[in-house]
Amino acid sequence: MILSPPSAVPPRDSLLDAVHQATKRLARVNDVDSVLRDVLGICIDAVGAEGGSIYLHEPGARLLRFLHVLPQTVGERLERLDIPDDFGVAGRVVQSGETEISLFPHAGDPASTRIKDRTGVTVRTMATVALRIEGMPSVGVVQLVNKKAGAFDDEDVAVLQTIANVCAFAVIHARLTEQRGRVAALEGMGRTAHDLANKAGVLATFLPDFERNLEGLRGVLRLQRIGGEAMYYLDALEGTYRDVFAPYSERVYRYARLVNDLAAGKPLTAKPRLQNLGAVVAEAVDFMKPQANRLRVDLTVELDPHAPETCFDELFVIRIVENLVGNALKAVRETTPAEWIAEHDQDDDARHGRVHVVCGFADGLHRITIRDTGPGLSPKQIRNILDGRARSSWSQSEGSGLGTKVVLELTQALGGRLSIESTLGQGAAFTLAIPQR
Repeated sequence: MILSPPSAVPPRDSLLDAVHQATKRLARVNDVDSVLRDVLGICIDAVGAEGGSIYLHEPGARLLRFLHVLPQTVGERLERLDIPDDFGVAGRVVQSGETEISLFPHAGDPASTRIKDRTGVTVRTMATVALRIEGMPSVGVVQLVNKKAGAFDDEDVAVLQTIANVCAFAVIHARLTEQRGRVAALEGMGRTAHDLANKAGVLATFLPDFERNLEGLRGVLRLQRIGGEAMYYLDALEGTYRDVFAPYSERVYRYARLVNDLAAGKPLTAKPRLQNLGAVVAEAVDFMKPQANRLRVDLTVELDPHAPETCFDELFVIRIVENLVGNALKAVRETTPAEWIAEHDQDDDARHGRVHVVCGFADGLHRITIRDTGPGLSPKQIRNILDGRARSSWSQSEGSGLGTKVVLELTQALGGRLSIESTLGQGAAFTLAIPQR
């Protein structure tokens, strides 16, 4: 049954109350997820439903992204599934914008049976309403089940559609706020990266002179037959130049340019060459060892000695590995008991939790897996990460979420794919798969 806004239905107290509550609660909410969580609760309360679920419309992916369900007891049993945006009642409503009331008068109704199998709830009636502003595409859809007193009626439709208009505006406002914040962060990151690239470029121009000066100093010491402590420090200085200054000045310059291009919306330009992927991964892990030691987390790496060399940009791989390992270390550390930290405060060798990096090759793919013993991720968190919408989950490491964006952009530039396996309470595994080239 499809219901349009009933012009003859007069406003009632519940309608005015619902609009007032929706406006009041949503006026200060600036992120989409919080808006949609509140939207669902407002709709359930306004019409006296037993529960419901809410989806966010993503037209680019042609999906209705499952976000929230109430009551929580149903949410614990329900498998959270995204659905095509033209599937079933929810798909029809998000496309048409017209509210539908579905009735299930018979206990054996196939649709009602499917819902009961999934949720444990016997559905008698269901109201599906699009979150939209007149003349604009739907931003989402709400489905409410089982009005506590009777069946959903025209007055309920009036309430829901009025709330939906307010909520759609709140979602659009939250999206613009998020976008504005990310644009500002990107602009700031771009300016910083540009400045860093300029400084790194200046450093790189002086490195050849520095190298010649080292060679000249060694020649003078030899001519004057000066060795001992002077030659020892010269050897150390040359080692620092060879292992740190020379390779890292170029890498810092390239990474700064890369971030600047990303902030400016320019396509990333890779510089692939044939090399050993495992050696580059091991280098990135070694760079993260001091941070792991400070956080008292055991960081290990396992390489496949039989993996073939492959063509890739080492800077891209290093940044991905360092970012994912850094996040994994923070996740493990955040869950370390305060009592353990206090007990082992003076023990530099003590470790709590583990981050293990594996680099292997099979079926034409090189796979880099970063596995941690942290608290794990929910399906929703995984979706947000892979969609590029995630921020840090850890209270001590709040960020803009741009690190995740960089990882996804670099993965795409490598022709690779990022996947995540996790169970809450049992850690997480991030896997980067790169085709052999």
